[in-house]
Amino acid sequence: MQKNSKFNLVFRKAFAIALGLCLAQSFSTGSFYTNSLYTPAWAAVKDETTKETESADELKNGLKYSHSAGYQKEFSAAVKKGRKAIEDFLKENKNIDPSCLAVVSDIDETILDNRAYMEEKAKAAVKAVDWSGWEDWMAKAEAKPLTQSIALLKFARSKGIAVFLITGRQEHMRRATIANLIKAGIVYDGLYMRKDHDRTPAAQMKPEYRKQIEDMGYKILVNIGDQESDLAGGYSLSTEKLPNKMYTIK
Repeated sequence: MQKNSKFNLVFRKAFAIALGLCLAQSFSTGSFYTNSLYTPAWAAVKDETTKETESADELKNGLKYSHSAGYQKEFSAAVKKGRKAIEDFLKENKNIDPSCLAVVSDIDETILDNRAYMEEKAKAAVKAVDWSGWEDWMAKAEAKPLTQSIALLKFARSKGIAVFLITGRQEHMRRATIANLIKAGIVYDGLYMRKDHDRTPAAQMKPEYRKQIEDMGYKILVNIGDQESDLAGGYSLSTEKLPNKMYTIK
């Protein structure tokens, strides 16, 4: 019995020394932090984006247009159309419980503005933009809010209507995406994201999520986004297309 106690004591001491050496090496190299406690959720899964490769000239011209009066006019008209669709439906269907109604919105270039990232890509002396570094940008959670479309979502919720976000951002970017939405003051009731490594076209993926929302018992009044693929596939009474000449997602 005494021999076993001595053996266990020696074993525990040896284990503690080995563990201490391991941790010391990890702290000295920084690997303890970068490989365990503080590894971002997206780091091990990084898959960038499903955006189509664009020519640098197209991106630059699209950025220029995004600062024009024409862009603002298009954007405002789409938001006003969405608000009117909600108001008209509520007036014409006064007996319907608003809690069974929903609005669906895309995220990027719809309620979050990523032009700061694109401005940097446009500065590169290349003919084609490959969108590398997109996930690094998202991880910063620094995209600015697009106030007009956010106001539409706030209006819907003020009427008791649920707001669901459907994005092509991949699932491993959920935490960073939520952080950015919080910074932008965007309130929502559900966030649907692309599965990791999934390359399904947005025009196919997004209506599948909208169907899931309707299967929960909601009627989607408005679906708003900056891409045709955001709006394709049905499951919405009204669709609102925001302007975006910077890039295309199929």
